[in-house]
Amino acid sequence: MATILRGINISGGEFAGGGAPGRLGVQYTYPTKAEIDYYSSLGFTVIRVPFMWERLQPSLYGALSEQDRALLREVVDYATGKGMVVVLDMHNYARRATGANYGTVSLIGSAQVPVDALTDGWARIAADYRSNARVWLGLMNEPYGISAAQWWPVAQQLVKDLRGQSINNTLLVPGTSWTGAHSWTSSGNAAAAEGFVDPINKSVFEVHQYLDADSSGKSPSCVTGSGARVAGVINWAKARGVKLFMGEMAASGEGACGVEYRDMLNRMESSGVFAGWTAWGGGTWWVANYPFRTLTTAWPDTSQTTPHLKYLLEYLKNP
Repeated sequence: MATILRGINISGGEFAGGGAPGRLGVQYTYPTKAEIDYYSSLGFTVIRVPFMWERLQPSLYGALSEQDRALLREVVDYATGKGMVVVLDMHNYARRATGANYGTVSLIGSAQVPVDALTDGWARIAADYRSNARVWLGLMNEPYGISAAQWWPVAQQLVKDLRGQSINNTLLVPGTSWTGAHSWTSSGNAAAAEGFVDPINKSVFEVHQYLDADSSGKSPSCVTGSGARVAGVINWAKARGVKLFMGEMAASGEGACGVEYRDMLNRMESSGVFAGWTAWGGGTWWVANYPFRTLTTAWPDTSQTTPHLKYLLEYLKNP
């Protein structure tokens, strides 16, 4: 199998129970050193850290929140100091809340949230990491409600403008329709991305894939044959000579999940086009019955292993 980055999402910074921006330690949290140490000790080499744009930059074109900026920088410095790659994931679904009490939500690329506002946000965030090649920028989590014809000009302009500001980190560029691997062609992403250009050729296309009936990840069940859902995007990437990154994937201990999850992972690992993957379900704040957990509710006791983590460990022990 090819050597690729294998990792985990550590959720918390994107949690929106209290809306934007929310209260630290009540509505949201960031990864702890203990969590990073644990995943690193297992052999994971990359963590994806979701965050809410409105928390890092409370006002469009405004200064960053010093509190959240410092906390995120602490996570990044600690993890990269251990030799890990960190993906900073702006978990905003191609939209942003603005206005009084953040009551107005608008698509990126609209008059309310123009592309240059997103460029400004990323440029301010990336300023702390432009000299750290282990920091990858996940430009936007799961765009949806916007067509491929609308989304890809936004992505192209964002990448062009960031490169114009000498931000040379690896960029993860998603498609629309929740950047589903299974729908990469049918959603129009494949055709629209044909014309995408990174001036310094350091972008990777980010896809996500779940194995339930509608690929949403809302159900713990796995449909027979769902592991093959990555086949189409793998063929597309091979034909184009580009790299992919699986930003989210997960499986439970139910039914066919072991067979299908392993099938998908085996296809990814042997494809030669995946630069890496980060499984969903890391973090300590998930409800006890969340099927994709990778930490048990007994944390920091790690003597028990969740079904999801058991699958992943097979690929860490046999790279």
